[in-house]
Amino acid sequence: MKIYEFENAGVRLHADEGVLKHPDGTVVDLRPQSREVLRLLVQAPQTIITKAQFTDAVWEGRQVSEDSLVQCIAEIRSALGDNDRTLIQTVPRKGYRFNPPAATKAPEAPGRRQRFLLIAAVALVLVAGLAVWFWPRTNHATAPVVAVLPLDDLSAAPHQGYLHDALSEGIITELARFPQFRVVARNSSFQFRANPTDVREIGAVLGAGFVVEGSQQYDGEKLRVTVQLVETGTGAHLFSDQFDRDIQDLFVVQDEIVRHVASVVGQSILTEMPQRAARRDVDSLLRGLQARKIMSQLSYENWQKAIALEEISIREEPDSAWGYIGKSLMLGAAAHLGWMTPREDVLQTATDLANTAMQLAPENYMAHYTLARVLSRRGAYAESILHFQRAAALNPSDSLILIGMSVPLLYDGQTDAAIDALQQAAAVDPLHGDWLRWQLGRAYWQSNECEKGLEAMQSMAAPPYASNKTRAVLHACLDQPDAARAALDVYFETEPDHTLQTEAASLPENWKPAGMAERWLQDLAQAGMP
Repeated sequence: MKIYEFENAGVRLHADEGVLKHPDGTVVDLRPQSREVLRLLVQAPQTIITKAQFTDAVWEGRQVSEDSLVQCIAEIRSALGDNDRTLIQTVPRKGYRFNPPAATKAPEAPGRRQRFLLIAAVALVLVAGLAVWFWPRTNHATAPVVAVLPLDDLSAAPHQGYLHDALSEGIITELARFPQFRVVARNSSFQFRANPTDVREIGAVLGAGFVVEGSQQYDGEKLRVTVQLVETGTGAHLFSDQFDRDIQDLFVVQDEIVRHVASVVGQSILTEMPQRAARRDVDSLLRGLQARKIMSQLSYENWQKAIALEEISIREEPDSAWGYIGKSLMLGAAAHLGWMTPREDVLQTATDLANTAMQLAPENYMAHYTLARVLSRRGAYAESILHFQRAAALNPSDSLILIGMSVPLLYDGQTDAAIDALQQAAAVDPLHGDWLRWQLGRAYWQSNECEKGLEAMQSMAAPPYASNKTRAVLHACLDQPDAARAALDVYFETEPDHTLQTEAASLPENWKPAGMAERWLQDLAQAGMP
């Protein structure tokens, strides 16, 4: 029997079975799909297994996103300690190849002394395991993981959609403040909206041990919320409760639900969680969510409708931060898209609005996020990073904060820190979207790890046209001129008049380290940009 030793991870691969085991013989816990992917790779070492072959063998020919395979490969690499990606090698545009270490013989049966040592070692492991179990859980690597699903809206037609996701998002934000457990980002957990899925499967996909689900109903005056906490491993309901309140008590309901979840999942660690006084800015928050929903279909007309809602909030609730937050974000988008000029004047107004929000609500993570975004657009990278970091500390489950923070980190020359932020975003957002993959492509290009960058971008579901510039420079970096040119051709379908001169004018003047902007332009020139 061939057995491969992986010293970095402390595991053994039994090639004939295609199974990873710990030294004590217990099987390493991998998802079923990951086990099948590993088995295919191991059975044909040094051979490229194509993505089509994986699809046929693992998913029985069903249409799945490329990200499904990428996640399996990532899980296997993590289990093998394959940090430099040499054991499971990516073959661009083809598939993956297993490059095994030297095989060893199956270990002989232990003698009496060896059995004694083995038993002693197992006893020590058990003792250590019990110590870990009962020790306060403050490390996210071992903390319980909670996923909060969007609440079903059972309101009658005139009021349906009024609350949108305010309550679910608020629960996520408040739970994420505590290090005793980790909360899955809304971008991942909300993908199960209107898609009936067993909580066991949700738990497996998101890596969550607990799911919060329920419904909300608003009749124009009263709010009824039903919520339950489910353990995904067994499907057991750990608690269920119903709340009937006035709409202005939305934050009170949110706090009570958080207290329930914290008490059960946190093993009573958070039972002394301080009571937060209800705030009277519910209307502004709900208008902001409505504006964001309108802006999901990006157009100048929708932007006008959205910013009008934020201006109503500023006028009617001047002591609430939400209207200033929303209008600042809207102006930042308008300056970026060229809808309002001069750009610097618009960004200055957006900065003033974000500062007002900060003064009104210094502990609101969105106030810090908003100020960080506008400062990043203005090239004030050091200050922008500080506010992104504060926003992430206040809400560690929001992957958009971490992705956004990677932008000023990259321009400030902190490439490793940017990659680390993006990897943190992927950890809390297992079903992360295209922006994260695009930013990883940029970050790996900047760190001269262009193969990793291409691998990250290959799994994009609906690549924005502008992402093809990043794809082009990655191919140029790998000396793949035909692929680089093909990526630029897609970009030119939308921007046919774009040249190196217009590109240079759009780049920040203080992009660090020195020479990075020149390298970007050189790779675009190599890809064929005129």
